[in-house]
Amino acid sequence: MELVGKLSPKAMGWDRNSIGTETAKVPADGGKVLLGRIVGMVSGLKQTVNGETGDIQSGLKGNFRGISSIEGKAAVTSGVCYLPGGIQEMIEGTLAEAKSQDPRAVVNFAIDLYAIPATNKAGYSFKAENLVESGASDPLQMLLDQANSIKLLGAPDAAEEKKK
Repeated sequence: MELVGKLSPKAMGWDRNSIGTETAKVPADGGKVLLGRIVGMVSGLKQTVNGETGDIQSGLKGNFRGISSIEGKAAVTSGVCYLPGGIQEMIEGTLAEAKSQDPRAVVNFAIDLYAIPATNKAGYSFKAENLVESGASDPLQMLLDQANSIKLLGAPDAAEEKKK
């Protein structure tokens, strides 16, 4: 596994040229190229200024892992994630809603990220398929649930207790 400063399609081995080349090989209507799987636990946003354009960019802060569809490419892990426009905004919206209920909220997501043919200048656009329902979660409760599912050493098995 590789630790990177920011998780993005590029960190997973997909630059603009390689995405364009692979997308040009699939049918314009319904074709898609799997770039990889990205999962994450979002706890906040990171604002940066693009040095070339001066535009403010938002990144997701938390814990993220990307698994590229490129054979032999190591999985990448980071504390910051940049997803394509439209896809990231959906997660940001879910985070904002969760934070309005609980300022400490964390939002989980898991997606398969695709490039699809488009008539724009780049020749492609992005599409994501949700693998799990994105939403707020309580990481500590998840740990407690996992811990509670483990039998205590020396404690009788619940199935054995029912037989008595």
